[in-house]
Amino acid sequence: MPADQDTLLGSSRQPLKASGKWTGMAGLSIVQREQLAEMVVPRVIEHLERCLATARDEWEAGRTWGNVTGNPLLWANDFRMFEKRVTRDFQDALMEDFRSHDYPPQYEFSGVAFADQDDGLSILDDYQSTRRSLRHKLEGSMRENNRYSHYVFTQAAREKNRFEHPNWAPWSPLHWYERLIEIGELYFGKTEMTLDLMRSYLDCMQKTAAPTLAFVVEAIEHCGLITETPAAPESSETLRRNASWKRLAGARDTDASAEPDADPATTTSGWRPSTRKAEADEPARMPDTEADPAQWAAWASNMVQSPVFRPVEGHGGGQAAGSGNAAPMTAFVMPSDQPDPRASLMPFIHDLLQGLFDHIFREVGFNPAVRAEIGEMQYPLATAVIRDLGFFRDRSHPLRLWIGSLINVAIRINPESEPDGEDVERYLGCIRHSIEYLRNEADRLDRDSAEVLMNQFLESVENEDALWHARQTTQIDLPNAEEWAEQARRNLALAALETGADLPETTAEEIFQSWETVLAVEHDAGEAGEALHRVLRQVVRHICNMATAAEVNPLVAEAKEHARAAGLGDDRIRDLVQHLGKAHLYRLRAPEDAERFDPRARLQTRESVRYEDDDPTLEQDRDDDHVFAAIGLDIGDWFEFCDDAGENPRRLALIWRGDTTRRFFFLSLDGVHARRHSLQGVAQELRQGRMRALPEDNPLDAIIEAPGG
Repeated sequence: MPADQDTLLGSSRQPLKASGKWTGMAGLSIVQREQLAEMVVPRVIEHLERCLATARDEWEAGRTWGNVTGNPLLWANDFRMFEKRVTRDFQDALMEDFRSHDYPPQYEFSGVAFADQDDGLSILDDYQSTRRSLRHKLEGSMRENNRYSHYVFTQAAREKNRFEHPNWAPWSPLHWYERLIEIGELYFGKTEMTLDLMRSYLDCMQKTAAPTLAFVVEAIEHCGLITETPAAPESSETLRRNASWKRLAGARDTDASAEPDADPATTTSGWRPSTRKAEADEPARMPDTEADPAQWAAWASNMVQSPVFRPVEGHGGGQAAGSGNAAPMTAFVMPSDQPDPRASLMPFIHDLLQGLFDHIFREVGFNPAVRAEIGEMQYPLATAVIRDLGFFRDRSHPLRLWIGSLINVAIRINPESEPDGEDVERYLGCIRHSIEYLRNEADRLDRDSAEVLMNQFLESVENEDALWHARQTTQIDLPNAEEWAEQARRNLALAALETGADLPETTAEEIFQSWETVLAVEHDAGEAGEALHRVLRQVVRHICNMATAAEVNPLVAEAKEHARAAGLGDDRIRDLVQHLGKAHLYRLRAPEDAERFDPRARLQTRESVRYEDDDPTLEQDRDDDHVFAAIGLDIGDWFEFCDDAGENPRRLALIWRGDTTRRFFFLSLDGVHARRHSLQGVAQELRQGRMRALPEDNPLDAIIEAPGG
């Protein structure tokens, strides 16, 4: 329960106070409220019946849900007499809550009341305290285990000032709790039996409610209760944080159960951090930028010899970029005739950079062509670094930022991809061109030119990303068509619900044709497409309301102008107008026995939606943090997929997602590998650890601990 509901404690059954701006269900049309009731209540009742049957069975077996002294066998007998009445009364109350335009709901909260003339605190007895405690536990469980449902329920309650407190909404499980306990008190009194019934309900909600809640979420969205663009879920940010290079490096030392002599193939092919234990010889503290070169040589030598960089025995992960040999280094000697003493650091800094890249290659598999390019850049990079040792201390150093960006682009290329593929070759060209710039400028590279290097690389990658996504148009034609068809059907269903229209099926089919055309235009035509869509919504609402031709025709003419501005050809504009004309005609002249469009049809026959690459063992819709994270994925995000054993990794980008169909399409950079998942399918891959976001932070920051960093 929200903190602001806990101000006045009491048990008086009086109307709840609320300010005038809250509308409750009155802001929805009668038809919308009826549709919500007819879709949601039967599913909630079906789940309640299972919960009540479980409670009765446990009591008949002599077991209770709490540490109580009551006789569960007597409870079971009493409950059998009233079980059907409890279910019926609950159904009637919930139906009325959805249909009602009154605000706020009329019931006593569990130990909390907003009563007129009550400005003090009342002492709660044991019953009221337990009643309230169970409600708090249910809310805590919803927030933790059903985060996506809680998120949607709250948003639907908050939009358009519907409910001052989201848990008052009739689609909230906290509201269901209140209705059930007041009915329990009606038949069984304020007794330990009623409390044990609610303990059973809480347990049932925690264990089995997810599919019911998933259906209620879809019903809420289907009926248009959420119109504002949702904020990015917090869990999507958590997903990205968990993909950090820092986290990968930390996992190496915290996995106590892993075998230290793991097969090298498993550590280089996929997301398999090394599991070797940390040793006592930690690297020395990094010197100041202007410190004596001998101090930097000692630090670099110590870093190379540290456990972080020491290769696992028999591991060949870093050989493409360097020797991977951690043999003792020669002592630092500063020649007396050396014009720049920092030049003597060259072998030490080169070996350190080589160790850094070898370490990165051991953490994540890299394409051999990429490793070769990075290996060739290490000497010119060392040349540039010894001129500005702030590279190691400053995380914002442009040369250091460039390396991080280059690595994070490079890991998109699957380790087994052939470099002669057009798309892979284009990205490799960006990497080669940038490294060539470093090679040419290494002897005189300063921070300004390093920033030019970084910006040029980022710009070239951004251009390639745009071109790559544009080249995938044909790949997403089919899912786009499916998305537009589903969105058109949902838009019409919402228009019918909001206006209360009883549309002939022939009218609906003509409107679908129009709406799919407009949605396709809106996708590519920017503001002109959006304007066309807005006018179409007005036309459809006029058709639903059986407006006259004189009322509809000006809007159709406006739609034609917007269609031309959006680039629609004359033939398609003519088809659009004809579909709308037929829809209007069929609406006005439909016979009484004509087949009718049912806005609820798809939800009434709904089954768990699965897509071709979803886990076949996923039988029911889930509602945990992984669903919450999946809903927040963005087009352009990169992921690695692997099998159950964590092997056969494939790196793919999310190139398309449908908000209405809840489908996701992932594609590898070379276009060879693709995955098609539903929302629940993506959540399952995350849940099972078979899908991880590729890191976006700088790997050097995870390895080099600068003072104060």
